[in-house]
Amino acid sequence: MSSTEESVTLDGVVVTEKPKRRLKKRVITRSSSGESSTDSPRVRRKDKSLRHARDDSVRKKSRSSMSDESASPSKKKQLHTRSSSFVFDHPLVHHARESSYAVYQQSMDIARNTISELDLPASSWCGFFACSMLIVTLGEVVKVNNTQKTPYMDEIFHVRQAQHYCVGNWSVWDRKITTLPGLYVLTALIARIAGFLSSRPILHWCSIEKLRFVNLLMSVFVFLVMYTIFRKLSRRLKDEPGLGIKPIHRTCCMMNSLVVCCFPLLYFYNLLYYTDVGSTLFVLSCYSCSIRNHHIKGAMLGAISVLFRQTNIIWVGFTAGTVVIRDLEMMGYFSVRTDFLSQFRIALDVIVFRNFKRYIKLLIPYLTVIIGFLVFVVINQGIVVGDRSAHRPVLHFAQFFYFLLFVTAFSLPHMVQRLRYSHLTVLNYIFKPVHVMLFFISAVLSIYFFRYEHPYLLADNRHYTFYVWRKILNRTPYTMYLLLPVCFYTFLNMTALLATVHSKFFCLLYFVCCLVQIVPQQLLEFRYFLIPYLLYRLNVPQHSWIVLFLELCQYTLINLVTVKVFLNKPFMWDTADAMNPNPQRFMW
Repeated sequence: MSSTEESVTLDGVVVTEKPKRRLKKRVITRSSSGESSTDSPRVRRKDKSLRHARDDSVRKKSRSSMSDESASPSKKKQLHTRSSSFVFDHPLVHHARESSYAVYQQSMDIARNTISELDLPASSWCGFFACSMLIVTLGEVVKVNNTQKTPYMDEIFHVRQAQHYCVGNWSVWDRKITTLPGLYVLTALIARIAGFLSSRPILHWCSIEKLRFVNLLMSVFVFLVMYTIFRKLSRRLKDEPGLGIKPIHRTCCMMNSLVVCCFPLLYFYNLLYYTDVGSTLFVLSCYSCSIRNHHIKGAMLGAISVLFRQTNIIWVGFTAGTVVIRDLEMMGYFSVRTDFLSQFRIALDVIVFRNFKRYIKLLIPYLTVIIGFLVFVVINQGIVVGDRSAHRPVLHFAQFFYFLLFVTAFSLPHMVQRLRYSHLTVLNYIFKPVHVMLFFISAVLSIYFFRYEHPYLLADNRHYTFYVWRKILNRTPYTMYLLLPVCFYTFLNMTALLATVHSKFFCLLYFVCCLVQIVPQQLLEFRYFLIPYLLYRLNVPQHSWIVLFLELCQYTLINLVTVKVFLNKPFMWDTADAMNPNPQRFMW
């Protein structure tokens, strides 16, 4: 036995072991009886206690090194509780938890402030009507998904591009798409959030059925934005001689919003995956923020609207102009009753010579968006992205008169109501024959020299514009000239209704922006009239419940017919003449 080893007799058996470093050096002797002895009893007791302590430490280590699989459920729970308590007691975790709670409180404050700003009416029947309309629209989307299970018309390009963005293929771009990718980026964001909150893959949320629900979701926000606009502008109604328009109640504002949400073009494109609903949402949100003096938010929303459709930059400029007009009205430089030439001279003097720096500072957010868009146009060498062959700008002045007829058709109850007061407006112009002659001469020249027939309008019989053009507008060479008195009457009534809430300078700005948007379009497309019409309708809140009811009946009837025709009246093209042999459907 080596000198470094020790022998101990336990129960008559001699055990050899190496001494521990912590033990003091001791001398062990053998007795004649075979028992071991130490120098003192204290050393023996110490050796025994150390041995027991070593055995306990070995047992604890063996228990702690057990895997989670071999541990009992109660043991797992105890270990998890100990580790969790250690983790959640860490100062960094406390700080993160406090920060999250602060963000939650701020979000709740923003939500409460938004709801308080909406000032929704407490009437239960308004809420019932709004929920009923949402449920009906949801059912229509389900019907469209069950009937038209594949992308239809422009949905083919939109769905394919959105699915590329959903899986992260940001460098892929379809050259057939002529708008910026705002709709697809928003869709990819919504799909990623839905995929994170659920166990389904992202592509499940980017199927054609789910993408159509994106527009339905945005339509809910369109309704809320419309209500904020009606609620804010209703307080600015002024009494008009012989008409007696007064500020309307918030319940009436709610009904105005619900009726306008049923506008046939807007309602129909809630059912498909198109850019129209998103474009409308962000343009109206930009305008809503501006009338509540939230100009930075308004400019940001205006920039997003340009990502949905480039021509929305015109309505960003319109919003900036309305900011200046409202400021001049609040400062008392001119009132609603002031003559137009006087308003123009006052506005020019105040804006250019007196408060130029102040208004530049006020409009910096909107000017930033406009300048950024001009830089994009220079770099892109044009407004259109992708295929530019079908979207060449022209001077199509006849489009403005098509728009006036469009307003006449879809605001028929308003026009009929105005018949009682039209003699006042018409008499004003009878004594100003120069204005009447100027309108009709410009209209005749515009229709004769600046009227175009786009190839799509003549060839694509899936759109209602194909039949409106053939059966009404171009039925004879003189049809449009015969309809000019209707255009004149609508123009007078639109101006009179806008003047009940705004100044004549506002009316001029609105019509100029309408011209800038629709005149360069060679194609007659009702979708180009959507935002101009909605901005007109939102700026003339209707106080008459009878007119609202008639307008709602008109819109509902048109929606029922168009949706039923789309779902139940498919037709086939001659495959020898068409590239697409699939069933075709009628739509706006």
